[in-house]
Amino acid sequence: MNTDSQIISATVASVAETQVGTINVPAGRSYRLTGIFAAHGQGGTCRVAIDTYPSLQGQYVQNATEINAMAAASAASPTPVNINVNGPAEISAFVTNSSATTGTARVMFNYIDSGAGATN
Repeated sequence: MNTDSQIISATVASVAETQVGTINVPAGRSYRLTGIFAAHGQGGTCRVAIDTYPSLQGQYVQNATEINAMAAASAASPTPVNINVNGPAEISAFVTNSSATTGTARVMFNYIDSGAGATN
């Protein structure tokens, strides 16, 4: 078992919901999501979709308008969550921005990785 994170990003210039990316949970592994951080220069919302949880609402307010805000002196904190995802599964992130200004949308998932193959 180990703690890890993955960051996905995409250029977004729309107020319509736009997919930022997907991470895969391998077969035989379990990712317990512990935090979600989302940011775009215009702010807005983030939605998380997990193919094994079709009824998950997964709506969150973006944490910051600066995609590197977690590294800044006034660091924004991830939204705490507790969602266990057993593989094989896909975890996707979408953003809906407050305005259509072009910019990078970034979503980070913090998780605890366990199961076969998860080592320290």
